[in-house]
Amino acid sequence: MLTNKVSEIMTTNITTAVASQTVFEAMEKMVSEDVGRIVITDRDVSVGIFTEKDVLRRVVNKLDAKKTSIRKVMTSPFRAVREETHIVEAFGKMYKGKYRHLLVRGRRGKIVGIVSMRRILGLAVELDQGTSPTKTLGSITSPGATTVDESTSVYEAIDLMVKNGLGAVIVTAGSKPNGIFTERDVLKRVAVKDINTKKTAIKELMTSPLITMASTDLVRDVMAEMYRRDIRNMPVGGEKGELIGIVSMPDILQYAQAFDIDEKVRQAWKEVEEYYNSEDQYTPG
Repeated sequence: MLTNKVSEIMTTNITTAVASQTVFEAMEKMVSEDVGRIVITDRDVSVGIFTEKDVLRRVVNKLDAKKTSIRKVMTSPFRAVREETHIVEAFGKMYKGKYRHLLVRGRRGKIVGIVSMRRILGLAVELDQGTSPTKTLGSITSPGATTVDESTSVYEAIDLMVKNGLGAVIVTAGSKPNGIFTERDVLKRVAVKDINTKKTAIKELMTSPLITMASTDLVRDVMAEMYRRDIRNMPVGGEKGELIGIVSMPDILQYAQAFDIDEKVRQAWKEVEEYYNSEDQYTPG
C-alpha cells in the first residue's frame, strides 16, 4: 500500500484563508477547525501555506498578528506533489524536508488535496499489525531531550525552541518531567490568546500530565499510541522512570515494519533515502 498513490490517502477538505487576511484571523480559523495548517489563496489560487511551525518561528515573540498580513509570514512557494506520487516517496520528501504536510496537485495543476504525515502514520500502523515485532523504542531513541524548568517564561521557552529547531520541550519540576510544551500549544494557548509571554510561566500553558512510553515498548505499539492520541513527540522513559529521550513522528515512522513488507516498498524507500541524502532540500517554515 505504500507504493499506492497519495490520492488514495489525501484529504480533500482543505482549510483556506485569503492572502489579504491578518495572521491573527488565519490562526483563529486554524484553532476553530482544529488543523495544524491552512492554505493561503489569492483569487481562488493557492499561493502559500501557513503552519504551526510558522506560528512558532515567524509570529509569536516577533510581530503583531492583528496588524500583519498572512501573506508576509506564509511559506511560499509551497511544496506539492502530483496525485499519482507514491505514498512512500511523499513521506521521503516530508521526512527530509522536515515538514508534515504536502499539497497535492491534480492533472491540471490545481491543488486538490493535502497529504499529511499523520495519515501516513495511520497507514503504517494498519500495515504493521500482524507483523513480527522487531525494534524497541529504546533502540531508536537518541539520548537526551531539551528541558526547561516550570518557572521558565513562555517567551524564553519559545525562544529556545526556535533557536534549536525544536517542535517541543519537556517541562520539569525539580528536575522531574512534569509536562510538555509543543508547537500546538504555541498556536492554541499563546498565539490566539491575550498573554504576556514574558510574564507567564510555562507551567501555566504546558500540556500535563506528561504521557510517556517505556524504552522497552515496541516501535509498532508506540506508533499506534501516537496515532491514537494524535501525539507528534513521545517522551521515552527508562527502567526507573527517568526521561532518557524523545522521539518525533517522522523519526519513528522510518522504523515502521510497513517499510519492509515487500520488495517494491523496500526499493522505493531505498531510492528515496539515496536521493535525499545526496541533495540539499528546501525546508519551509
